[in-house]
Amino acid sequence: MKRILVVSVNWFGDCVLLTPAFKAIKQKYNTSYVAVMAPQRVSGLFEDNPSIDEVIIFDEKETHKSLKSKVAFIKELKEKEFDAAFLVHRSFTRALICLLAGIKKRIGYKRLKNSFVLTDKIDLPDEDIHRQDYYLHLFEGAGINIDDRTPQVFIPEAARESAKKLLSQIQDVSRLVGINVAANWPLKRWPKEFFGRLADRLIDELGAQVVFIGDDKESELIEDVMASMKKEAYNLCGKTTLKELAALMDNCRLFLSNDSGPAHLAASLSIPTLVLFGPTSSSITSPRGGAVMIIQKDSGCKIPCYKLDCKDNICMKNITVDEVFSEAKKVLLGQAYE
Repeated sequence: MKRILVVSVNWFGDCVLLTPAFKAIKQKYNTSYVAVMAPQRVSGLFEDNPSIDEVIIFDEKETHKSLKSKVAFIKELKEKEFDAAFLVHRSFTRALICLLAGIKKRIGYKRLKNSFVLTDKIDLPDEDIHRQDYYLHLFEGAGINIDDRTPQVFIPEAARESAKKLLSQIQDVSRLVGINVAANWPLKRWPKEFFGRLADRLIDELGAQVVFIGDDKESELIEDVMASMKKEAYNLCGKTTLKELAALMDNCRLFLSNDSGPAHLAASLSIPTLVLFGPTSSSITSPRGGAVMIIQKDSGCKIPCYKLDCKDNICMKNITVDEVFSEAKKVLLGQAYE
């Protein structure tokens, strides 16, 4: 394999979990050219990685939505002359694009819907394994050993300088706590009033500086949390790129989050990361990387349930502010956190 394309998944946290594959590919084929195909919104997670030679943007729901744009993309991909593609994304469309782009070796999991477009069909692993192990098993099934499974996101100096400017308004960042109050669906979110009470206690009792992060669509949620607070915190929602967010996180003493992408990013940077789990499985989707603490309560419900119509969200409400504060206190006071 001289020129290798990895067709990535679309989700923020899953892309972070995928990153160890690139280092392993380079170690196996040390003269290879390795590219990743991913949507624009997660492309920053792969940029500046020394094991990735090119990031190719494919946005099926935006830039490449029409048939004409897909045909143009196939032509561009064909000109790059890749000889192998790892189809991590289960999309039939992406597999067909690789076929039409003349990529001779197409490696993916054995499924009925994509069987005829694959050349190398890897047996599916146990469904109950961690999501990272599920993705990396595809590469291992093709003979690429992945001994180091630590996710890696690389931060350029320009992003660090931008983060430094954003944090210049905070006099003391020695106990900086980053908080992500959002998640991709509401039932994964800890109640916003709980976040407000927790942030007040972190500031008042532990002398922490609290900064809320997120993108533009989460601004209203963060404003609601901050409006419920008695103490002053900082709102950097929508003010960073992915790499600037990573650089900002790298200044945090602790990052606190629901089960969502930013938690994976923080863990990949070896930042102590406290993650609140509810209806999803921590054994399958927990972050990997540095010190990660999971809080998930037994609420008498089946976990994971993925019940989008749940009326009470008791699994998240059962996590108390006292419990989260207690774990955060251990980190901020320098106690053991493994």
